[in-house]
Amino acid sequence: MPDNLFELNIIRHCGTHVAELKGAGYDVVAPSDYAQIAEMVDITGRRKQTPMMSLNRNDFTRKDAFWLFLVKDGKPVAGTAARYTDLGGESFESYLRRTSREQYRRDTDPIAAIAPPVTDELNGRLIYFGELELHPEHRGKVKLLYRFSRVMMGMAALKWPDFDAMYAFVPKEHVKLADGYGFTWKVPRAITWADPVPKGRLNDHWLVAARRREFEHAWSGPDAFDF
Repeated sequence: MPDNLFELNIIRHCGTHVAELKGAGYDVVAPSDYAQIAEMVDITGRRKQTPMMSLNRNDFTRKDAFWLFLVKDGKPVAGTAARYTDLGGESFESYLRRTSREQYRRDTDPIAAIAPPVTDELNGRLIYFGELELHPEHRGKVKLLYRFSRVMMGMAALKWPDFDAMYAFVPKEHVKLADGYGFTWKVPRAITWADPVPKGRLNDHWLVAARRREFEHAWSGPDAFDF
Protein backbone atom coordinates (compact mmCIF):
# COMPACT_ATOMS: atom_id res chain seq x y z
CA MET A 1 0.00 0.00 0.00
CA PRO A 2 1.44 3.43 -0.93
CA ASP A 3 2.52 5.35 2.19
CA ASN A 4 0.25 8.31 1.47
CA LEU A 5 -2.81 6.05 1.21
CA PHE A 6 -1.76 4.22 4.36
CA GLU A 7 -1.51 7.50 6.26
CA LEU A 8 -4.78 8.78 4.80
CA ASN A 9 -6.65 5.68 5.97
CA ILE A 10 -5.28 6.13 9.49
CA ILE A 11 -6.18 9.82 9.59
CA ARG A 12 -9.69 9.12 8.33
CA HIS A 13 -10.39 6.39 10.88
CA CYS A 14 -8.83 8.32 13.77
CA GLY A 15 -10.84 11.38 12.81
CA THR A 16 -14.04 9.37 12.95
CA HIS A 17 -13.22 7.97 16.38
CA VAL A 18 -12.17 11.35 17.78
CA ALA A 19 -15.40 12.90 16.48
CA GLU A 20 -17.48 10.16 18.11
CA LEU A 21 -15.63 10.64 21.40
CA LYS A 22 -16.12 14.39 21.14
CA GLY A 23 -19.82 13.86 20.57
CA ALA A 24 -19.97 11.86 23.79
CA GLY A 25 -18.29 14.70 25.68
CA TYR A 26 -14.70 13.45 25.70
CA ASP A 27 -11.48 15.05 24.48
CA VAL A 28 -8.29 13.24 23.49
CA VAL A 29 -5.04 14.75 24.79
CA ALA A 30 -1.40 13.78 24.18
CA PRO A 31 0.78 15.91 26.52
CA SER A 32 4.54 16.10 26.00
CA ASP A 33 5.46 17.32 29.50
CA TYR A 34 6.46 14.28 31.55
CA ALA A 35 5.59 15.91 34.87
CA GLN A 36 2.10 16.59 33.54
CA ILE A 37 1.86 13.01 32.26
CA ALA A 38 2.67 11.65 35.72
CA GLU A 39 -0.06 13.82 37.28
CA MET A 40 -2.61 12.76 34.70
CA VAL A 41 -1.76 9.07 35.12
CA ASP A 42 -2.45 9.40 38.84
CA ILE A 43 -5.82 11.11 38.27
CA THR A 44 -7.03 8.27 36.03
CA GLY A 45 -6.74 5.99 39.05
CA ARG A 46 -3.59 4.12 38.09
CA ARG A 47 -1.52 3.74 41.23
CA LYS A 48 1.54 1.97 39.88
CA GLN A 49 3.34 2.00 36.53
CA THR A 50 4.92 -1.13 35.07
CA PRO A 51 8.74 -1.14 34.98
CA MET A 52 8.71 -1.04 31.17
CA MET A 53 6.79 2.25 31.13
CA SER A 54 7.74 3.79 34.47
CA LEU A 55 8.52 7.48 34.09
CA ASN A 56 10.86 7.29 37.09
CA ARG A 57 12.92 4.37 35.83
CA ASN A 58 13.23 5.14 32.11
CA ASP A 59 14.89 7.99 30.26
CA PHE A 60 12.12 8.48 27.73
CA THR A 61 12.27 11.04 24.96
CA ARG A 62 9.48 12.28 22.73
CA LYS A 63 10.93 10.13 19.96
CA ASP A 64 10.51 6.78 21.69
CA ALA A 65 7.36 7.03 23.84
CA PHE A 66 4.13 8.96 24.29
CA TRP A 67 0.99 8.92 26.45
CA LEU A 68 -2.60 9.50 25.40
CA PHE A 69 -5.43 10.53 27.71
CA LEU A 70 -9.19 10.68 27.48
CA VAL A 71 -10.49 13.81 29.20
CA LYS A 72 -14.02 14.48 30.45
CA ASP A 73 -14.97 17.90 31.86
CA GLY A 74 -11.30 18.80 32.15
CA LYS A 75 -10.40 15.64 34.09
CA PRO A 76 -8.37 12.73 32.64
CA VAL A 77 -10.52 9.60 32.93
CA ALA A 78 -8.44 7.17 30.88
CA GLY A 79 -4.83 6.84 29.83
CA THR A 80 -2.50 4.58 27.91
CA ALA A 81 1.09 4.64 26.66
CA ALA A 82 3.12 3.50 23.66
CA ARG A 83 6.82 2.79 23.31
CA TYR A 84 8.88 2.22 20.17
CA THR A 85 11.83 -0.16 20.11
CA ASP A 86 14.06 -0.98 17.17
CA LEU A 87 15.54 -4.38 18.00
CA GLY A 88 18.06 -4.18 15.19
CA GLY A 89 19.54 -7.66 14.97
CA GLU A 90 18.52 -8.76 18.47
CA SER A 91 15.80 -11.38 18.76
CA PHE A 92 12.59 -10.51 20.59
CA GLU A 93 13.23 -13.35 23.04
CA SER A 94 16.68 -12.00 23.87
CA TYR A 95 15.23 -8.52 24.32
CA LEU A 96 12.45 -9.75 26.65
CA ARG A 97 14.81 -11.81 28.77
CA ARG A 98 17.47 -9.09 29.01
CA THR A 99 15.13 -6.22 29.81
CA SER A 100 12.91 -8.25 32.18
CA ARG A 101 15.94 -9.14 34.27
CA GLU A 102 16.74 -5.45 34.72
CA GLN A 103 13.14 -4.31 35.12
CA TYR A 104 12.39 -6.77 37.90
CA ARG A 105 15.86 -6.50 39.45
CA ARG A 106 16.63 -10.20 39.29
CA ASP A 107 20.08 -11.75 39.51
CA THR A 108 18.97 -14.53 37.18
CA ASP A 109 16.68 -14.72 34.15
CA PRO A 110 13.08 -14.27 35.45
CA ILE A 111 11.59 -15.92 32.34
CA ALA A 112 11.19 -19.70 32.27
CA ALA A 113 9.82 -19.90 28.71
CA ILE A 114 8.45 -17.78 25.87
CA ALA A 115 5.81 -19.17 23.50
CA PRO A 116 7.46 -20.10 20.16
CA PRO A 117 4.98 -18.12 18.02
CA VAL A 118 6.01 -14.97 19.90
CA THR A 119 9.70 -15.43 19.25
CA ASP A 120 9.15 -16.61 15.66
CA GLU A 121 6.83 -13.83 14.51
CA LEU A 122 7.88 -10.65 16.31
CA ASN A 123 11.12 -8.89 15.43
CA GLY A 124 12.52 -5.68 14.03
CA ARG A 125 10.79 -2.40 14.86
CA LEU A 126 8.10 -2.90 17.49
CA ILE A 127 5.49 -0.72 19.17
CA TYR A 128 4.48 -1.73 22.67
CA PHE A 129 1.19 -0.59 24.24
CA GLY A 130 0.66 -0.61 27.97
CA GLU A 131 -0.58 1.24 31.05
CA LEU A 132 -4.21 1.20 29.90
CA GLU A 133 -6.34 2.54 32.73
CA LEU A 134 -9.97 3.63 32.77
CA HIS A 135 -11.28 5.45 35.84
CA PRO A 136 -13.85 3.32 37.71
CA GLU A 137 -16.56 5.93 37.12
CA HIS A 138 -16.25 5.45 33.36
CA ARG A 139 -15.86 1.69 33.11
CA GLY A 140 -18.42 -0.44 31.31
CA LYS A 141 -18.45 1.80 28.24
CA VAL A 142 -16.88 -0.68 25.85
CA LYS A 143 -17.23 1.35 22.66
CA LEU A 144 -15.62 4.30 24.40
CA LEU A 145 -12.63 2.13 25.25
CA TYR A 146 -12.46 0.73 21.72
CA ARG A 147 -12.43 4.15 20.10
CA PHE A 148 -9.83 5.47 22.51
CA SER A 149 -7.60 2.43 21.92
CA ARG A 150 -7.86 2.74 18.15
CA VAL A 151 -6.96 6.43 18.21
CA MET A 152 -3.87 5.42 20.19
CA MET A 153 -3.00 2.71 17.69
CA GLY A 154 -3.47 5.06 14.75
CA MET A 155 -1.34 7.77 16.33
CA ALA A 156 1.43 5.28 17.02
CA ALA A 157 1.39 4.11 13.40
CA LEU A 158 1.71 7.71 12.20
CA LYS A 159 4.47 8.52 14.70
CA TRP A 160 6.50 5.39 13.88
CA PRO A 161 5.50 4.52 10.28
CA ASP A 162 8.36 2.04 9.83
CA PHE A 163 7.01 -0.36 12.49
CA ASP A 164 6.94 -4.10 11.84
CA ALA A 165 4.38 -4.99 14.52
CA MET A 166 2.43 -3.66 17.50
CA TYR A 167 1.82 -5.69 20.64
CA ALA A 168 0.54 -5.71 24.21
CA PHE A 169 0.18 -8.19 27.05
CA VAL A 170 -3.34 -8.64 28.45
CA PRO A 171 -4.93 -10.79 31.17
CA LYS A 172 -6.83 -13.85 29.99
CA GLU A 173 -10.19 -12.27 30.86
CA HIS A 174 -9.46 -9.27 28.61
CA VAL A 175 -8.56 -11.23 25.47
CA LYS A 176 -12.17 -11.04 24.32
CA LEU A 177 -11.69 -7.27 24.00
CA ALA A 178 -8.59 -7.54 21.79
CA ASP A 179 -10.53 -7.43 18.50
CA GLY A 180 -12.26 -4.25 19.62
CA TYR A 181 -8.95 -2.69 20.56
CA GLY A 182 -7.75 -3.34 17.02
CA PHE A 183 -5.39 -6.31 17.46
CA THR A 184 -5.53 -9.11 14.93
CA TRP A 185 -3.28 -11.82 16.37
CA LYS A 186 -3.27 -13.54 19.77
CA VAL A 187 -0.99 -15.99 21.59
CA PRO A 188 -1.96 -17.62 24.92
CA ARG A 189 0.55 -18.17 27.73
CA ALA A 190 2.96 -15.83 25.99
CA ILE A 191 5.49 -15.84 28.84
CA THR A 192 5.96 -18.40 31.60
CA TRP A 193 7.75 -16.80 34.53
CA ALA A 194 10.21 -18.41 36.91
CA ASP A 195 9.12 -18.35 40.55
CA PRO A 196 8.43 -15.93 42.02
CA VAL A 197 6.29 -14.44 39.25
CA PRO A 198 7.01 -10.69 39.03
CA LYS A 199 4.33 -8.45 40.49
CA GLY A 200 1.85 -7.42 37.81
CA ARG A 201 2.66 -10.39 35.56
CA LEU A 202 0.74 -13.64 35.16
CA ASN A 203 1.61 -16.91 33.45
CA ASP A 204 -1.76 -16.86 31.70
CA HIS A 205 -1.24 -13.44 30.14
CA TRP A 206 -1.82 -13.41 26.39
CA LEU A 207 0.17 -11.48 23.85
CA VAL A 208 -2.07 -9.61 21.42
CA ALA A 209 -0.55 -8.04 18.33
CA ALA A 210 -1.04 -6.59 14.88
CA ARG A 211 1.72 -7.23 12.40
CA ARG A 212 2.32 -4.54 9.78
CA ARG A 213 0.49 -6.14 6.85
CA GLU A 214 -2.43 -7.13 9.06
CA PHE A 215 -2.67 -3.58 10.37
CA GLU A 216 -2.62 -2.09 6.87
CA HIS A 217 -5.35 -4.47 5.74
CA ALA A 218 -7.53 -3.83 8.79
CA TRP A 219 -7.35 -0.07 8.35
CA SER A 220 -7.87 -0.09 4.58
CA GLY A 221 -11.65 -0.45 4.35
CA PRO A 222 -14.43 2.04 5.16
CA ASP A 223 -16.14 -0.48 7.44
CA ALA A 224 -12.96 -1.94 8.96
CA PHE A 225 -13.83 -0.84 12.48
CA ASP A 226 -17.57 -1.24 12.82
CA PHE A 227 -18.53 -2.46 16.26
